[in-house]
Amino acid sequence: MILEGEFFRVKKQEYNEKTLACIEKSVEKLSEIEDKPLMMLGKIQSGKTKSFIGVVSLSFDNGYDLAVILTKNSNALAKQTVARMKQEFSEFLEEDSVEIFDIMNASPNMTKFELEKKLIIVVKKEKNNLPRLMDFIQTYSLAQNKKCLIIDDEADFVSVGYDKNKETEEFDLRKIAAQINELKIQTECKFIQVTATPYSLYLQPENIDLGNDIEIKPVKPYETVLVPSGEGYIGGEYYFDREKNPLGEYLFHAIEETELTILKSSDRRKFKEEDILVSNKIEGLRTAILNFITGGCIRILQNGGNPRGKSNKFSFIIHTEISKNSHARQENIIEELLSQLKNEVQKKDTSLLDKFIENSYFNIIQSVEKYGFENPSLDEVIDYVKKAIKDEWLSKVIVNSENDINTLLDDDGQLRLRTPLNIFIGGQILDRGITINNLIGFYYGRNPNKMQQDTVLQHSRMYGYRSEKDLAVTRFYTTKNLYEKMSQINDFDAKLREDFEQGNFDKGIIFISTDSNGKIIPCSPQKIRISNTQFLKEGKTITPIGFQTGYKTHIKDYIKEIDRILRENNKGELKGKFTISKDEACNIIDLIYKTIEIENNNCVDRNTFISLINYLSTSNKINVYCGVDRNISRLRKTSRYYSDMPYNRDNDLRQAKELAHKEPTLMLMRQNGLKANDWMDAEFYWPVLVVQKNVPKAVYTSEVLK
Repeated sequence: MILEGEFFRVKKQEYNEKTLACIEKSVEKLSEIEDKPLMMLGKIQSGKTKSFIGVVSLSFDNGYDLAVILTKNSNALAKQTVARMKQEFSEFLEEDSVEIFDIMNASPNMTKFELEKKLIIVVKKEKNNLPRLMDFIQTYSLAQNKKCLIIDDEADFVSVGYDKNKETEEFDLRKIAAQINELKIQTECKFIQVTATPYSLYLQPENIDLGNDIEIKPVKPYETVLVPSGEGYIGGEYYFDREKNPLGEYLFHAIEETELTILKSSDRRKFKEEDILVSNKIEGLRTAILNFITGGCIRILQNGGNPRGKSNKFSFIIHTEISKNSHARQENIIEELLSQLKNEVQKKDTSLLDKFIENSYFNIIQSVEKYGFENPSLDEVIDYVKKAIKDEWLSKVIVNSENDINTLLDDDGQLRLRTPLNIFIGGQILDRGITINNLIGFYYGRNPNKMQQDTVLQHSRMYGYRSEKDLAVTRFYTTKNLYEKMSQINDFDAKLREDFEQGNFDKGIIFISTDSNGKIIPCSPQKIRISNTQFLKEGKTITPIGFQTGYKTHIKDYIKEIDRILRENNKGELKGKFTISKDEACNIIDLIYKTIEIENNNCVDRNTFISLINYLSTSNKINVYCGVDRNISRLRKTSRYYSDMPYNRDNDLRQAKELAHKEPTLMLMRQNGLKANDWMDAEFYWPVLVVQKNVPKAVYTSEVLK
C-alpha cells in the first residue's frame, strides 16, 4: 500500500497515531471484503467524517478514482458535507487534481479533462438523488473507467429496511435501500458503512433472500474498524456514568412531565404565555433559559468580557417534538420570556430578575468551582446578564424545515451562531450529523412509546468535543424518566462497544429475561425493548432508584425481621461483611420491597432483583456488605433527581467489589430515613447488588416484546 502518495502525504499530517492506524487498516481491508461492507464504527459527533476523509485520500493514492459519499436525506447535511470536502481538499482543488460536487449540482456535459480528475460526489439518500447518480455514472461510463469507493455516512439510516407486500405477503427492499443495492450491483464498488449506531446493521442476516429473484448485496458488516475519538471528546459516560464522572451530578436538571405537555400545544387553559415569570408550570424551561444566559455570561467574563468573537458565541437546543405547531408554541413562550426579562431590566426595582440571576449563578458556580476555574463575582454576572438582555445578545430560531435551515448555515455548513447566545428550537432536523458549536444547554423531551437505541443516541447533540470551561457551565434538562432511560441506553451502548473493541462480538452476548415466576429464561435479542435492559458485567451495580418508604408503623416489623436475619448470620451484629444463603437473600429483598413504594417507572422491581440474584449466584451463598446509620437524602442536592448512590464509592463500594469474587455481593445500606432528608422518618434498608468477577456478559430485560 502506498503511504506517501500525492493525497495522503499531505493529509496524514492532520491525524494522530491512532487515527492513522484506523485509516490505513480501513484501506487495507478494502482488498479483502469483496462485495461485503466494511464498517467504520465511531461515536456520536466524535470525528468520523475526518477519519473517512483520510480513507478517501489514501484510497485515491491506491488506485481509486471515484468516491461517492451518501448522506442523510437533508439539504443541510449535504451542503455541510460538500463544504467540508472542499475545505479538506482545498489544496487539491487549487491544483485541479480533484472535482467535488453535489450530484444535484453536477456540471452538464463534463469534459474528458474534468473526468480525468479524482471525483468526490456527495449524494443525499433520497429517491431523486440516487437515480441521478446512476445516470451520471452510466452517461460517463464511470463504472468501467473508474475504481469506485462508496462511503455510506450514517449507514444505519434508511440504507436498510424492508416492506411487506399486503397482497403477496412477500417482503421487498424499501425504496432507498433498493436504490443503494442497485448502485452496488452496477458499480462493483467497495462499500464502507460509517455510523455510531450499528445495531440494525449487525442484526442483518449474512445473506438476504426475499424470494423474488432479486440479487441483494450483503448489508451486514463483514469486518469492523473502530474510529478513535480524540482528546476532549465528551460522550455518554460524561453525562450518565457517575462512577467515571462524579462531576456529572451537576449536569442534570429534572423537568416535569406536565411541562412537556404544555410545550406541545397552544392550549391557554393549561398555560398562558404572559405568566412565564411567575408560573411554576414551566419552571424548567424558564430556569434552563436563565441558566443558559447566566452560563454564557460567565464564560464571556472568563474570556475577558468582550462578547464578540467565535469563542464567545454559545448555543442552546430545545428538542422535544417534531411537530411544527409545537415549535411555534415554544418560540412564542421564549419570545414572551425574553420580552418580560427585557421589561424587568428597565424597571427601577429589578429584585425579581436579580433573584433569578442569583439562583442561576449559585447553581452554575458549583460546577465551575469543582473544575477549579475562576468565578466572576455575582455582581459582575448580574450586570452582564442584564446587558445581554438589554442589548439583545440573544437570538432564537426555529429549525424544522429544509428551507429554514439552509438560510441558517455558515460557509462550513454548520448552524451559524449569530449572537453571543443562540437558542435553536427544532425536531428531527437537529439530529444526525448537524454540528452546533459551543453547546452549553440542551432541553430534551422526545419520548416515543418505544425508545430505540440508535434513535435516542442520535438525538444526543450534547456529545462531541467540548472545552472544560464550557462543560463547567453546561446543563442538561429532561424528565427523570427520560434521563433514566437514556442512562440505560448509554450503558448498553458502552458495554457493547467495549465488546467490539475487545474483539468479543463474534462470541455473542447472552440475552436473558424473566418468566412469569421471576425465573431467568433465554431471550432473542430482536425482541428486547432496549430501554428496559440491564447490562451485566463484572463490577456492575444494580440499585433501586426512585422510591419512598412506607410509614414507620407500617414497615417496622419488616425491618426487625431483616435485622434478625442479618444478626443470626453475623454474630449478633448488623454492620459488617459476611455471607448468607441465597434463599435468605431473596427473603430480605422480598421484605425490603414491602417497605418501599416505587415512584419511578424505571426503578428495579422486586422480581427483577430476585431473579438477578438467582441468575448471578452459582452456589447457595451470597456475600453481604452491611452499613448502618446512613443519612442519604432522597433527592440529590444539585438537582431534583432521585439520589442514586446510597453508599460511599471509595469505601463501601470498593469493599463490596472486593467481596464479589465468585459470588455477587448484596450491599444493604441501613438508612435512618430522616424527615429532614425527605423520607418518612422511618428506618429502612436500601439494597444494591454488585456483580461478581468473571461473570459472562449478559443483557437482562424485564420486558420482552410480544
